[in-house]
Amino acid sequence: MEQNCLEQLLDDVVRVDLVLASECDMSVPFQVSGLTTMASTKTEGGATVDRIGAALLSLAYNVQDGDDGEISEPPVLKQTEKRVKAGIVVSHDLQVPVTAFFEATRIAVNLLHTKDFHVILTTHGGDRYMLYSVPNSSEVLLDEQDVNQKSTVKVSLQSMSHVIRLT
Repeated sequence: MEQNCLEQLLDDVVRVDLVLASECDMSVPFQVSGLTTMASTKTEGGATVDRIGAALLSLAYNVQDGDDGEISEPPVLKQTEKRVKAGIVVSHDLQVPVTAFFEATRIAVNLLHTKDFHVILTTHGGDRYMLYSVPNSSEVLLDEQDVNQKSTVKVSLQSMSHVIRLT
């Protein structure tokens, strides 16, 4: 994915969800690099089922029931590649400015401490993208520059691929 395409995608993001890896019914072979799309639903008993579990931390522009924090600016994502013996590893560093509902965000961030999770980015048009983390590589923290005024959720994880579009 080209950098300018990524920036356009991030400007359109209206929701950021952190979902426990154990809640996702998606397995990506870690040695597969260059994965760009993946099915986010499956058919089970004749019904279509979402393969992504419920978010443990949910940040959105238009906060609804179940959301933890409110954002008013697009998130910032930096990706860096590094070649290792296992292949190319992509480090994702995502920063999401939070402007309201700080206590709920704090609680959710604390619940994610030491847990494996994936990041789901949802755009205004409803498209979803995933940052799929390899085991034991995901971290999240809440950087509170001005407590209860402005905070930033900082997410870092490693993957064998760039952003994956969910279909």
